[in-house]
Amino acid sequence: MGRYYSRRGNNLYIFVTGDDEMIDLKTFPPELNLFGAGSDWRVNDRVAIIRGAGEENLDKAEIILELNGFTKRDLEEELLERYFIRRDETIIEGGIPSIAVGEVIMPMEAQTRAEARAVEVVEAEKLEEGELIEHILRYVRSRGYNYPERLVKSYYISLKTKPFVILTGYSGMGKTALTRLFAEAVSENVEEQYLRIAVQPNWLDDRHLLGFYNPLTGRYVSTPFLDFLLRAVENPDKPYFLCLDEMNLSRVEYYFSRFISAMESLDRVVHLHGFSGGVETEDGRIVPPRVKMPHNLYISGTINIDEASYSLTPKLIDRANVIEFPNVDIWREEVENYDKRIKLSISTLKGFRSELSPQGRRWVLDTLREINDMTARYGFPISQRVRREALSYIANSRGIYSEDPEENLRVAMDLQVKQRVLTKISGAEPIRPLLKDLIEYFEGRLPISAEKVERMLVTLDEYGFTSFYA
Repeated sequence: MGRYYSRRGNNLYIFVTGDDEMIDLKTFPPELNLFGAGSDWRVNDRVAIIRGAGEENLDKAEIILELNGFTKRDLEEELLERYFIRRDETIIEGGIPSIAVGEVIMPMEAQTRAEARAVEVVEAEKLEEGELIEHILRYVRSRGYNYPERLVKSYYISLKTKPFVILTGYSGMGKTALTRLFAEAVSENVEEQYLRIAVQPNWLDDRHLLGFYNPLTGRYVSTPFLDFLLRAVENPDKPYFLCLDEMNLSRVEYYFSRFISAMESLDRVVHLHGFSGGVETEDGRIVPPRVKMPHNLYISGTINIDEASYSLTPKLIDRANVIEFPNVDIWREEVENYDKRIKLSISTLKGFRSELSPQGRRWVLDTLREINDMTARYGFPISQRVRREALSYIANSRGIYSEDPEENLRVAMDLQVKQRVLTKISGAEPIRPLLKDLIEYFEGRLPISAEKVERMLVTLDEYGFTSFYA
């Protein structure tokens, strides 16, 4: 049992353990503005979190807490944020926390070590892009995951090119974990900059993400995602990472259509309600009538290959890189000792964007045109969007896959064909000639894509139907 508080910069954490009760928020005078409509705060029965408060107001808050029996206790913000989410006292008492149902499960050795040691956070401004990528690879390996390097690099380039990526594969391959580990590697405060949302089968509209106005109470019912979205809007130079876990348990167009439209529109606006002055939530925060999709929000969706989920629509597939997870090496036990994190800014990430040479651009377009001549005859044309974004991806890959420019160009092109073109192909016996034509064309040119089409052809032989996801 105990009543404590911890002050970390301009953030204040008030927390209790055992049977002790949280302090009444009305104890703090309104003029301190700790829990006002314009303040950034969260509270449950175990923890109250105030962010970005003034130093003088925090000094007064400390006095009030001391007078009400609270003791100052210095703990890392990550532990306190985790305690807020799980309400598990072993997190702040030095034990190994239990894993709540639905959370990302990390290897226990890596998780225990990560919580027991300090992590160095450094600025990314002076890093070269190659150093940043090597840092991400090392950080992921240090947490006990041995993804193929090419997979992690493709995930990085895909996010840099367009902040919407889909990860597909069998359950347990580490798709969700990659989204979390990537965010950890490049975030100053991962609990603030990463959010995982488990999609539910009963989601028939977007109120589970955006909340809704309740006419009975006159209040707006917010959601963790909306709070996260507004936080990203307020901090435009910080990257924010959203994971829609098992996003195809419900039909994606039911709950995500407004986001898809906003990402492609010129104004990028999502409408929330019709009250021009905003609407208060139950805890006094103001929700604006509309919000602009921020460019610093990076969305990853994971999908499992099983019969309990819905297929992705062509509209959705056309808008994202779809990265297939192979059989990840789960048997290697060597874990690298690496404790650094990098504070990545959006301005730094934008500085890593590149352009293709005229010769490289012409080769990419000629290759896409020749592939389109085959796929379009069967109803799978390459869209203007895929053409444009494939060029951006390949340009952004410069020097990442290989120091040899020609080899790097070939690998990036190969991955874009697999991640943006083959993802649309599905069908029964009538598409067999297409698959054979593609294999013949890819052999000796694009081996990654050739291997994928060969697997699709095997599936067609065995089941009479095939697709990228089968």
